[in-house]
Amino acid sequence: MSKTACVILLPCLLLCACADSPKVVQTSSDASKIHMIVGQAAQVAMPYGERVQSAIAGDPSVVTVVPIGDVVNLVPGKEAGETNLIVRTMDEDNRPDTYQYRIYVVQ
Repeated sequence: MSKTACVILLPCLLLCACADSPKVVQTSSDASKIHMIVGQAAQVAMPYGERVQSAIAGDPSVVTVVPIGDVVNLVPGKEAGETNLIVRTMDEDNRPDTYQYRIYVVQ
């Protein structure tokens, strides 16, 4: 291997070795619960200074998720059901946080 290739390859390998591994986020059994009624929307307000980066429901037919700024709007579907909600936020110092919820929709 040439000296130039070693100079380029070695730092790349070191950076890869130091990189964080991917993190899988799934709703745990101790997640906060949100109880909803068909036809009635709800909002989840994030803590002060945190902006929603992403918000997703496991089953979008149970609840429609609409994140805006520091609020996650939830609109239940037409049928009762259960799903999860994962919200990722970023604070003013660019520190991430993740919130997990269990959503229960009743008639």
